[in-house]
Amino acid sequence: MHVHLAVTLMSLLHWLPWLLIGIGATITPTNQINPATMAANWGPGMINNAQKWQKKTLAPHVLFNANPTQNQANWITGVNAAASTGKYANKIAAVDMAAMANGIATYGTTNFAAAGTNKAPKYAAKTQALAAAETAVLATVLAMPKGRGANNEARMLAWKRGMEAYNGKI
Repeated sequence: MHVHLAVTLMSLLHWLPWLLIGIGATITPTNQINPATMAANWGPGMINNAQKWQKKTLAPHVLFNANPTQNQANWITGVNAAASTGKYANKIAAVDMAAMANGIATYGTTNFAAAGTNKAPKYAAKTQALAAAETAVLATVLAMPKGRGANNEARMLAWKRGMEAYNGKI
């Protein structure tokens, strides 16, 4: 198919100048990129490529979690590189707060609210393990002496440390 397409394109390119002469069209090269055209094409491009994104996301060549240790090392290298060149600070300093506020007001609030529905099944899948973890930690805290000062601090730290033990496991 690719060979056939290439042959078809080559024959079209061969005849294109002669076809254009007949209709009086001209080809004008440009070295300028039009930001208005880019902005206008972005949304339709995203919409048109949604199925491609879904297909490639659900059937990748390599799973994103195939080599977590190497991925972490690469991430650390990237973060250190961005920090050492000042890229992170420069990008944060360059945030357009008006555009951010406009995005939040325009679609951010709706998307945030929709997440309550869209992500509910994912949250529901975690609640069994989360409830079990909280119940286990609660039992520990309830068995500790109550009272002001050191007792309250000990209970607070027991809750914090108990829940930290589940971090990344639920």
